[in-house]
Parts: sequence; C-alpha cells; structure tokens
Amino acid sequence: MGTYRILPCGAISAAAGIASVQSSSLLPLAAFLCLFFILCLIKKQFFLFIICTLVCGFYFGYFLIIDRSNTSSYREGAYDAAVSIRDIPRIDGDRLAFTAETAEGEAVKAGYIIKSLQEKAALSALDPGSTCFMKGELKSPKKETVPGTFDYKEYLRQQGIHWNFTVQSIENCKSGGGLMPFLLKIRKAGLVFIEKNVPESSAGIVQALTFGDRFLIEQEVIDGYQTLGIIHLLAISGLHIGIISAAFFYILLRIGMTRECAKWSLIIMLPVAAVLTGGAPSVLRAAFMTEIYLVSSLCKNRLRSAQVISIVFLGLLLYSPYMLFQAGFQLSFAVSFVFILSKKILVKPKRQAARLLLSSFAAQLGSLPILLFHFQEFSFLSVLMNLFFIPFYVLAVMPLSFAGLSASLIAPPLGELAIGALDALLRWSHVVVKTVSSVDFFTYSAVQPDVLQLLFYLVAICFLFISMEREASIQRLIIPVCLLACAFLFHASVPYFTREGEVTVLDVGQGDSIYVSAPGQNGRVLIDTGGTVSFETEEWRKRKHQFSLGDRVLMPFLASKGVKKLDALILTHADQDHIGEAEVLIRKHKVKQLIVPIGYAAEPADEKLLRFAAERGVDVRTAKRGDRLKIGDLVFDVLSPETANGNSKNNSSLVLWMKAGGFSWLLTGDLEKQGEREIIEAYPDLKADILKVGHHGSKGSTGEELIKQIEPKIALISAGEHNRYGHPHEEVLEVLKRHQVKVFRTDRDGAVQYLFKRGDGTFLLHPPYDTVYSP
Repeated sequence: MGTYRILPCGAISAAAGIASVQSSSLLPLAAFLCLFFILCLIKKQFFLFIICTLVCGFYFGYFLIIDRSNTSSYREGAYDAAVSIRDIPRIDGDRLAFTAETAEGEAVKAGYIIKSLQEKAALSALDPGSTCFMKGELKSPKKETVPGTFDYKEYLRQQGIHWNFTVQSIENCKSGGGLMPFLLKIRKAGLVFIEKNVPESSAGIVQALTFGDRFLIEQEVIDGYQTLGIIHLLAISGLHIGIISAAFFYILLRIGMTRECAKWSLIIMLPVAAVLTGGAPSVLRAAFMTEIYLVSSLCKNRLRSAQVISIVFLGLLLYSPYMLFQAGFQLSFAVSFVFILSKKILVKPKRQAARLLLSSFAAQLGSLPILLFHFQEFSFLSVLMNLFFIPFYVLAVMPLSFAGLSASLIAPPLGELAIGALDALLRWSHVVVKTVSSVDFFTYSAVQPDVLQLLFYLVAICFLFISMEREASIQRLIIPVCLLACAFLFHASVPYFTREGEVTVLDVGQGDSIYVSAPGQNGRVLIDTGGTVSFETEEWRKRKHQFSLGDRVLMPFLASKGVKKLDALILTHADQDHIGEAEVLIRKHKVKQLIVPIGYAAEPADEKLLRFAAERGVDVRTAKRGDRLKIGDLVFDVLSPETANGNSKNNSSLVLWMKAGGFSWLLTGDLEKQGEREIIEAYPDLKADILKVGHHGSKGSTGEELIKQIEPKIALISAGEHNRYGHPHEEVLEVLKRHQVKVFRTDRDGAVQYLFKRGDGTFLLHPPYDTVYSP
C-alpha cells in the first residue's frame, strides 16, 4: 500500500479525531469510523482502516490532553510585573494594544489608554521583544452575550490566552533580542514605510499584499470583498508565495547560483517569509508545501500534491490542533484539496479563459460549505468577480505594489509614479467592489447550516465534481446541478418552517434593541438598534477602528436567524442609544419599512436619517396613539405618543403593546413617569404580563403607579455593564421587588430570549443557554 491513499485518508481521520473532542457526543466519530470501515471493507483496504483509526485515535487523545491543559495559573485582579511584548504593538488613536508574555511564559492580551501626544510618540517606538514593567488589572475576556456573535473569549483561549490585561502604567522599557523579535521588527519597519509612502486609500491594500496586514483597509472595503467572495485577494496565499518563490529562484539563478544552492536558499528563505508576512494559515500551508516540494526534488523522490498537502495538514495540526477550527485554515486547505482532486476537470478546456472560469467555479464550490458555516452568506457573483479580480491583482496591483515600494527605496520619483498609478487603480476597484456588493439580489443568506445541511451540501458538491470529471454532456449535469439547487433551497427554507417565534432583548450595552419574530418568520421586527454615544475629543485620540454595534452585534445576530431583510425597523425615539445603528442597517439593505413616532424629526440629524432611508428605497411611516401596526403575523398597538412633544424626547417614545407566546408585552422605550401617568389615564384597564422597563431602569421611570396598574410578572431591563449612569437604579429595582416582579437584566444576564410556540414559551439567557423561567 503506497502512501498516496494513506496520507490523505490520515489527514481526514486526524480532523475527525480533533473535531470529536469539541463535540458534545462521540456519536459523529463512531458514525465516521463505521462509514470508513464499510468503505475499506468494500475496497478490501483493511490496513488503511487500521492506520487511519490509529491516526484518528492519536489526534483525539493528543488534542484532548492539550485542550484540558489549556488553563491559566493566574487569578483575576491587580497584576504588576515585567512583561515582554510578543507581537507588533498596535496604536489606534489613544489606544495601544499588544500581546504580552509574562515571566511564567503565559500570554495575555494587553490594552493601554495613552494619556498624551508625547506619550503616544514615545510608545510608537516600542518594538516586539521589548520588556517593560507594567501595572494593571487582569480581567477575564467577556463571553459573547448575543446569539450568533463572535466568541472573543473562545478565540483567545484557542491562542492560549485567558486574560485581558488592562494596563495602567508602562515603565522601564528595554529592547529585547532573538531571531523572532528581529524578524518582527523588520515587519514593523516595512509596515511603517508603506504607511508613510503610500496614500491612505491604498496603504492598507499594499500592506495586505506584502506583509499580510489589513489594519489600514477601510471596513466597508473589507466587507465588500468578503461579500463578493474575493477576500482571499487581501491575504497572503499560495498565489503570492508562488510568485515570490519563483521570482527569488529566478534571481538566484541569474546571479550564477546553481539550482541546488538556489533550492536550499529558498528552503531557508520561506520560513522567514512566513514570519514577515504574518504567518496566516494560508501562508503556512503554501510555504511548507513549497518546502516539501523542494526537499523531495533535492532527494530525487518527488511526492504527489495530495501527499504533500496531507503532510502539511497533519504537521500544522500537530503544531496547533486549534487551527482546525479557523475559517482561514479550512478555506485554504479545502480550496487546495479541490484543485488537486479536480485536476482532470481543470485541464479539459483548451482555452485559458475557460480554464480560469472553471478554476474559479471549482474554488467557490469547494469553499461554499465553509463560507456558509462561518459567514452565513455567499455571493452568486463570486465566480465572475474572481475571474476579473484575480488577473487584475496578479497583472496590475501586485506588480505595481512591489515595483512602487522597490523604486521608492532606489529612485523615489519613479516610486511615486508607480504608487500614483496603483492608487488610481485601487480607488476605482474599491468603487466597483462597494457598488457590486451593495446589490443585495445576488447575495444568498441563510442560517448557519447544521451537520445534516452540511452533509447535503458535501454530497451535492461531490456528485457535481464526479459528474464533471467524467466525459459527461451538459444534459448529464442537470441532475447534480438540481441536487445542489435543492441543497440551497432546503437550507434557505429552514427558518420559514420553524414553528417557534421569539422575542429577544439584545445586549447592546447602554441602549435598547429588541428583536421580535413570529413563528415561521412571518413577521420580523427590530425595535431600536442601540448605539454608542460619542463625545468630542482631541484629533490624536480619534480611532480608525471604532466599535460598531451594527457590524459586530446586529448583523451577525440577524444572519444567525436567517434574516436577509427586516420587515420593519421601529425606532421608539431619536436618542443615539436607540437609533445609533439604524443607518448601518439601512445602508446594508436590511430594512423594508421604517416606523417612527409622530414628531420624531425634531432636529436636522433626525430628518437626515429619514431622508437617507427614503433615498435607499425604505418605506418610511409615522405612528401615533390609536394606530395598530400589522407586520406579518405580528400586531402592535401604539399607546403613545398622542401628539408630537418637543419638550421631551423620552416622553415622546413610541410605546407598544403586543401579545406573543401567551403573554402580553408593554414596550416603553425611554418613557419616564410623566409619560407613564398619561398612558394610565388614557388606558385605565391596561395590563401587561411583561414590561420592558423604560429608560434602562433610571430613577425617573417605572413609577409604582404603573406597576400597580399593569401588574407585570416579569420586567426586562436593557442597560450597559458598569454604565456611568448607575442604571438600573436601586429605587426602581426595589419597586419591582416589592411587587414580586421577576427581573432580567442585559448587563447581568446577557441577551434575554423568550422562545415560544403558540401559547407556551421559555425564557433563556445568553450566556449560557439555561432555562431560567418556564411559565
């Protein structure tokens, strides 16, 4: 038995073993081994089954030991010690961030707020490997508190980091030595050189192509590339490593070096290049595959591509099993495996253009399940976009980037000319990316696929590849194409067949945002968006990367629910902490209808939002007392305001009453006691089982009169953790306690969900998904 089959099968077995450790059940592993045994039995490959079972068991045990030992010896609280800087320190406005390593060898994620412009200049000189005495506090990273959002705590844990280090002072910094810090210093110098010599609109792209760093790229551009399936162009990949290796090899031969010496030089150079370019999974895969090819050619024993990629796959998982769960790792190896296995398909067309089209199609097809699992969206334009942008980057952007930087060192005027041409091309390409990605029609969005749906996709994709490999006619491809279309339809229709509705109070910090969905998603409404309140600050303190609730919380949450577009966005009033992310949702075509209270646009900024929505094709309407809002199967009765109230935005809040899951709900926005009294007078028989407490539980809201009148069983409070206003106020909590009202708070409990079917439901908290109240 040759290694041709053993290595690829061993790679799959290793992945199965590692994945099983993270699974809550060993049933998937048992199913995999049973299926694999049946296949080996049919093919009479018993030795292969034994080897792969041993590999699977080894990686299962190996990762189990590593995962169980991935703990910290520190405790939360004050921490003063000398630490070394492990990566390139990043300064954004008044914030310094880096990974630090303690004397005990444990890594922590450090952050420091810079106090002055002079200190910022001094800290910009900090290099990787520097050792400083720092005082601060260790805090456990916060687990994600909204379903579907990025789990930052788990992300850090997979890197062996268990603490955020909030640094309060940095003293006595000394430079460090060593090979890795030296290489990182070179990388930092290169990034700084690009930032100084390339226009801001292009610097981020050039840094991404040369050093694998996307920090300076505008977020809207990154989102556009992501949506169109061409984000791989902004990462160092096999394409880049191949071009760099070929150019380096050619130069070495031209200066008189023998082929053997040139190959050994490349073997030494590639690990250095991997460090300088960021060491992303795609870089490591390409570099180590090239290394193995070179070594095997020197040993006169050439290996097949499937063997080489399998060796690298097994080696990287041995180095860090957590890599298996990274989207970049999965995409890099999946697309490479697809190219290797579909070689017969890709060489069939005689014309180069047809080969490029087929290669792009194969790559997108191979990455489809991974993209849907991690990002819940896929663009049907991705094949065409890759067909256009890959040559554009290979033939224009990359040559101009390298030529411009090289010329800037040797002949600055020529460098400026090349960089100017590059900047013009990139500005134009950014416009194309933003425009095309904004066309929502071509983007397929769905909930995160489960195991069954992923299996359906894999079977359909494999069937299509097998059919393409055979000498099949177009007619014979109809069945596999239809099978893939059925996989799309089955996946996309899942949310519409669910019999479960929900009301979720999202944790958006010091703000409000409530998602309401009828069973079968026949009515999807977001009431307020939350928003961060910004204050005037000095220019040097302003950060390029501001935290966006819309991008980081609302969009991922809606994607996890399979919501491509909200049936309605309701804004209760025009305070920033309620409407701050509305523009983001509207700009990204997530809103069909915008509903605001009468008298909403009391200020020019408020009118600007309504005008922006109308320009984007959103139906804008106002609501007042007595109106009934019917949105799918959802019905909201508007209790307030009766007329426009220019004196108080809070008391002008849109107050809604609804029935969902056997409960009546009163949603009060930022209503204060005066507004509460007006509602009591207008609706003397008003009752509500669940009260969304007004104004985040401030002292001026939720009066005892209201609680006596409506007799709620449960109160929901949306407030930020450790907020500066002291919400919810003790007086409000005391009133609720006195009337035996159960309280759920986002600052303490995370997102509060009520999932219901017909007249029954259950309250859940996130995290964790524990049943906390089942009426």
